[in-house]
Amino acid sequence: MGPHTLTIPPGALNDTVTITAVAPADTVNRVQFQPQGLTFNQPASLTMSYANCTATSQAKQIAYTSDALAILELLASQDDVAAQTVSAQLQHFSDYAIAW
Repeated sequence: MGPHTLTIPPGALNDTVTITAVAPADTVNRVQFQPQGLTFNQPASLTMSYANCTATSQAKQIAYTSDALAILELLASQDDVAAQTVSAQLQHFSDYAIAW
């Protein structure tokens, strides 16, 4: 998904599932996963890049968002300032964006 990565561990899904991931090219670093609402037996890991953003000293987080980009939940995230990436564990598929 461009500069972003998703890692789904073995056993996280009960069946074979076709996954779609889109990283729209706009002013927000975000990803949209389908099928919407797909849940995992164990968390998947999402790492998003913010290398294209103007640097700020604020810690970045991955946010679960609505289609309109309203923040529904901020996920416990790890901000790797040197790599300009932020990572979080996902329990389900939805829309996610970088927030600070």
